[in-house]
Order: sequence, then C-alpha cells, then structure tokens
Amino acid sequence: MTFETAIRNPERYRDILSVLKEFEGTVLNDSNLLDILYYLYQTGIVSSQSYNFDTATEYASKQYIKKINSTRNSDGGFPKGYQSRFWTYVRTLCELGFVYASYNENLLISNIAKSLIEGDIDEQTAFSTQSVIYNRRSPYRNVLNDFNYFRFIIEVLKELWKLGRELSYEQFIVSLFSKTGSVTDFIEVLNSNHFGDSNEAYNYLKNNYSFITKINTVTKDYPDVVLRLLRITGFVSIRYTGKTYIRLNSDNTNYIEKIFAHCYTFTKEEKEDGKQFFLKFNIYSNLIISDKKIKYIEDPNDYKNKLEQIIKEHNIDKERIDDLIDNLVKESSIKGFKDEFKYVPEPIRLEFFLTILLHIFYGDNFTISPNYKSDSLGYPISQAPGGKGDIEIFSDSIYWLVEVTLLRNKNQQLNNETSNVIRHMQQNDKTSYLSLVAPIIHEDTKNYFDTQIIMFLMNRKSIVNIKTFSILEFKMAIQNKDALKIISTYTKEIIEKAKSTIN
Repeated sequence: MTFETAIRNPERYRDILSVLKEFEGTVLNDSNLLDILYYLYQTGIVSSQSYNFDTATEYASKQYIKKINSTRNSDGGFPKGYQSRFWTYVRTLCELGFVYASYNENLLISNIAKSLIEGDIDEQTAFSTQSVIYNRRSPYRNVLNDFNYFRFIIEVLKELWKLGRELSYEQFIVSLFSKTGSVTDFIEVLNSNHFGDSNEAYNYLKNNYSFITKINTVTKDYPDVVLRLLRITGFVSIRYTGKTYIRLNSDNTNYIEKIFAHCYTFTKEEKEDGKQFFLKFNIYSNLIISDKKIKYIEDPNDYKNKLEQIIKEHNIDKERIDDLIDNLVKESSIKGFKDEFKYVPEPIRLEFFLTILLHIFYGDNFTISPNYKSDSLGYPISQAPGGKGDIEIFSDSIYWLVEVTLLRNKNQQLNNETSNVIRHMQQNDKTSYLSLVAPIIHEDTKNYFDTQIIMFLMNRKSIVNIKTFSILEFKMAIQNKDALKIISTYTKEIIEKAKSTIN
C-alpha cells in the first residue's frame, strides 16, 4: 500500500485543488501544465528555497521551472521534465477520485473537490468519504491487490479494540503488504509474530514477500504517508508512549459504522480506465455526501478535559510550550516532542500550540474553544469547517477571535487570511476582539485589517478591536497577559489617526 510521498501533508491538497480548479476543463498540454506549475510556485503552494518567484518575471520563472525539472523521468503518462513533476502533485488526487488528470486530455474536477475548495466541507469529510470508496487496484496502480485498504485496516482495528488491543506502528507497516485484505489472516500474523521494532518488521516482510526496497522506504516513507492520510479521515487516533500506537477514534464509532455500511465496487473496465474510474468515484461520493445521517459529530464541551490530559501526559508547562512555538517559528524539528506531535497536521500545529498557550495563561478566566476537529485523545484532525474561525475565546463580557496561519507568502496571506477572517466575526453584544497571527505580517495585510477597524465602526456603529501579530509578538502578549489591552490600545490609535486625518 503506497501513496505519492512528494506530498507528505494531505492538507496541502486543498491548496493544490484550488489552483487546479482555475484550469478545470483545459487540456493538459505542455503549455497549460507549465502555467499550472508556475501558479503553484508563484503562490507559494510549492516552495523553492533558491529562487524568488515574487520578483522574477513570468518568462524567467517558467524557464527556471523547466530547468530544475529537466532530469525528471516520465511518469503516469506524462513526458520527462516538468510535465512529470505535475503528476507527482496529482497522482494521489487521481487515486482518491478528486480529479481526473491525463496528458493531453481535459482536466476534470469532482464535486467533492469543489466542495472542499469552497469550504462547504472540511478535509476530514472529504478524505473519509473518498477513502471509503477507494480501491487498491485502479488505473493508477499495476497491482493484483483488489480491495479497499482503508476498510481492511479499520476492520483490523475494530477486532483489536474488542480485545482491548491497539496496533503498533511496526504492525501497521506489515499491514501495508496485505495481498487479499483478509482481516482474519492478518490477525493471525500479529498473533504469531513479534514486531518489536522496524528492523523486525522489515525482516519479516523480506522473508515473506518478494521485493527489493530500501528499509527506510518500507518502514518510514510509505507508512508515514499512508498513516497521515488515514489520520485525516478521522477514523483513527494515534497515541505515543515511547512507541507509536494506532487505534480507532472511539469518539466517532457511530460515524465509522455508518460510512462503512455500504461497499462501493468498480467494474474491471473502471479499474483500468482513468475517466470511467473518476466518473464512478464521483457518483459514489455524491451519494455519501448527500446522506444527512453520515456526520462526524464532536462534543465541544469535552475538549477542555482532553486538552488538560494532553498537557499532563506530555508535561507541558509554560517553558515547554514556549519552546514548542519557538521551534515551530524557526521551522526546525520539535526537540523532545517530535514523535508526540508528528501526526498533528502542519497547518493546524501552530493553532494547536497556541490553544495550549492560551489555555495555560487564560484558561482560568476565559473559555478557550478551538474549532479544528479533534480525535478521542484531543489531537487535531483537520482545520475548522468553512464559516468558523480558528480559536474562539469567551467570557461573560468579551468575545475574541484568533485566526492563525503559517502562510509567509504575501499573495497567499492576502488571498486567504483577510476577507475570510472578517466574515468569521460574530455579531454580538460583547466587547469584540480580532487577532490574526502569522510568522510574519506583511504590510499590505496589516493595512487591510487597520482599514477594517474603521469599516466595522461605520457598519456596526461599534468598535471591534483588531490587531495583527507575528507569532512571537502574540506569544509574548499572552505570556504577559496584556494581549487584550494591546489590541484595544492599538485600535484606539488607528481610530484617532483616522479622525485626525479627516479633520
């Protein structure tokens, strides 16, 4: 069981799909493929450390893209070069029925992909729906394994759950090599063998399967990508106690039962033809999404207890959360915490850490309510559904919305973190606050929010206190417990400056 390792964080697929949507219906010829790649690089969705796409011309940028991808071999029916680079970004999307992308054919986007792009559904809903339909044998894999791996591994976890057991990461590695998807056979393998570490799992696989693949690929690269995809479905929780263990997300056993209640099959022709496969996938996903009985339901009142349990289990105090945030800002590894938080999706990791920070410093006086979806252990699964802000903070007298992003690219920040953020503000009688927190705040972003202070005053006839913060500025304001004062003082200064200018 493998997926494309070029995308290690499934949350990035939403941004990639948003770009592909702009090219829906266009023929994927050399010219259009180059346009798509340029768009991906220029918006920062695909990064390049050694080239500045903001300052370079479009022509120069495209020549650079051609050059750095010139040695890539042909793949997926796409020619050698930048064309096959495009395939690395869409192969998994094709396998999961989000898009149909074939060289010199029209690009097709599924309805569920459009719903994800528009924010009508979140990543958890989209990926859980597609994984229920998924089939290992398809136009994108030349394999004999003809079953749904996701259904197989969930049935394994359900059987282990009945026995009071979990699946270790090493056992998970072995599960990826099932040829038939037989739960009974795999449980027998677990009962008959001891997989104490990745070396033991690798040796077992070498002795029982015919393959020549590097140990790092077998025990780290492929399992890691598959587990990240599995985690974003909301089907599982991942627990770390010196070793990594996988178990059912017990908060949503009802959702799991309902979404797996039906089997979705493909004909032989559909498993061999990419367009037929895509069209059938689209029919199935439309049926699931339209079924109002299949919903992922969370109890928001339970989150405080889960958060405190996470803090206790990982010994997170004021100093440690400070280090976690600092290391995240530096884009370095999280020393001492890498395994615990490895599977927290990158776009939500900052939001998760700031929620912990806010709980530690403000939890006694305010209700801290993050809107990301979480599992039975309290770890984030996917970002807040459309229409909701990131972190909401309440008391009897104030409402405070904190929007969080790791975006550094100016265009992405302006496109994704401005008007959308303003729409999340609730109309209420409490004193209102709004903060945008990012690694760096571009001047254009700051100016936009400064303008919104005046717009809120004109439209609501009341003040909404607004201020943007870099991550480090926000962290210091929370630690000093003067964030609200800083926001309100800044807002008054902007209003006074506007009055002075008008006068």
